[in-house]
Amino acid sequence: MSREYKAVPVAPGIAIARVLQRRLAGEYIPLLHLEDAEVPGEITRFQKAREQAVSSLEGLMETLAAKMQGEEVGILKANLALLQDPGFGKDVEEEIQKNKINSEVAVQRIVSKYEEVFNSMDNPTLRQRAEDVRDMGNQILASLLERTQESLIAPGEDYILAVDEFLPSQLGHIDTARVKGILMGEGGKYSHGSILARSLGIPCLVGLKGNLGKIDPGTLAILDGDGGKVLVDPGEDEIEEYRVKLEEIREAQTRVFEVRLTSSVTTDGIKIKLEANAESLQEFEGLESGVYDGIGLFRTEFAFMERLQFPSEEEQFQLYKDVLERAQGKRVTFRTLDVGGDKPLPYLRTPPEHNPVLGWRGIRLTLRWPDLFFTQMRALVRASAFGKTSILLPMVTNLQEVETAKGILQVILKDLNEQGIPHGENLGFGVMIEIPSLAMMMDHLKKMVDFVSIGTNDLAQYLFAVDRDNPRVSDLYDPFHPGFLRFLADIAKSGRKWQLPTTICGEISSESSLVPVLIGLGFRRLSMSPVFLPRIKLVIRSLDSGSCQRLARRILNLKTAEEVRATLKKSMEGRSRARRKPG
Repeated sequence: MSREYKAVPVAPGIAIARVLQRRLAGEYIPLLHLEDAEVPGEITRFQKAREQAVSSLEGLMETLAAKMQGEEVGILKANLALLQDPGFGKDVEEEIQKNKINSEVAVQRIVSKYEEVFNSMDNPTLRQRAEDVRDMGNQILASLLERTQESLIAPGEDYILAVDEFLPSQLGHIDTARVKGILMGEGGKYSHGSILARSLGIPCLVGLKGNLGKIDPGTLAILDGDGGKVLVDPGEDEIEEYRVKLEEIREAQTRVFEVRLTSSVTTDGIKIKLEANAESLQEFEGLESGVYDGIGLFRTEFAFMERLQFPSEEEQFQLYKDVLERAQGKRVTFRTLDVGGDKPLPYLRTPPEHNPVLGWRGIRLTLRWPDLFFTQMRALVRASAFGKTSILLPMVTNLQEVETAKGILQVILKDLNEQGIPHGENLGFGVMIEIPSLAMMMDHLKKMVDFVSIGTNDLAQYLFAVDRDNPRVSDLYDPFHPGFLRFLADIAKSGRKWQLPTTICGEISSESSLVPVLIGLGFRRLSMSPVFLPRIKLVIRSLDSGSCQRLARRILNLKTAEEVRATLKKSMEGRSRARRKPG
């Protein structure tokens, strides 16, 4: 009888192999007090160790250059930038000099301070920077202690790697041809280890915590990256069941590669516009032009988060211009600065709030800082001369906010025209529907905007009155809830009625099982993380709109999220059998 452990699925797929355990052993580093004369030499020792760590990471990037996609390159480049950051080096050197201590302890202290800052942030994307800092510290300590990286390879056989945490610097120490899955005790969906696993196509589960230690080394296991579980010591029936599923996945992967550059059209000729969500230039590096129809959501706030002060108009203009040029003529929808709440800026002081998720964030914040908003809008309008540009307002509550923002846009356009500064003529202007009250105002929005985008992550959070990052209530956050799907159905109906283009931008657009429902509800624009685009395109090309409409009607009449999932699973299995049927 197998043992089953639930976990968080972060990279889809199935792995059947024996487990290679590589747990953290911990390491005690003694504190050494230095004489004054020893301090300069110790600082030099730290500098050399950091240079060695940089050289090692550059070597890893060169070795893996042929295997890596844009997202992986971006992660390793970010880690390299951390290693080379002069501020970090200065902090460690000052710690050595001030306290006259050895480099190892100084590095641990400064890394710990950096980690504490990032771990205190509510936003998952910013919290993952603590992981980067920890990885950086490990690399420098390895150089200082002259130790070699522990092998993450099981020679000569396929394996499932079990680690407390998978860090970017470990990428060069795994056998990507042999590792069939990764199990992590810690980490989240957006940790760099999870992103790397998805990019490499390695099924991955995180959040096993104490259960990871219950899986003995060498034990046969089945990692289900779709179902969010690991089966330890499976029986023959379970092994055969998952071998069949694994073969189906391999066949699907072949079909995904074959269709990735084709049109996303249903079998009855309905075009579904597939767009990418992005937050940096690096995400364009591995993105083939034929895979996507445009950038449905470019999150501008990440350019602000990576800095120590507000970027100038000229710096923003150059970034937006570069993005438009990388898009090669495809439309890019830039979301204006969406900070506050779970995305604080270290250099923007705001009053403490009891419930920041419901507080001062998005357009609520930027309209109170007109210089900040004006500067960004002006940079965006100037950049629109270099490609098709749309501007998207986040966290809109009422029509007055839309009117105010549009008034600022008109002032900027008038000012640029008077100065003879070029800008695009076909500038789109839209709002994100994240707050339920705004969804009820589509008839008025039609007169004010060119399009709307639905941020399903926040919309669901506010509809359910659930903080999705609060572990005590996060289980109540469920986008498969029929009440939420009914709400989406109403938005889609309003969009059609008022001829207002409506895009789904949240995570549900990349849920394969939900895509037929979204199409059945009438959505024709989906925007998602680039990694999911080919797979969703394959799903779309297997559907016909009539069947999708019938499925959507059935789903909307159900009572629970469990019934929705069961119905969608049955529907997917039926389509899979139909594809395998001869003739």
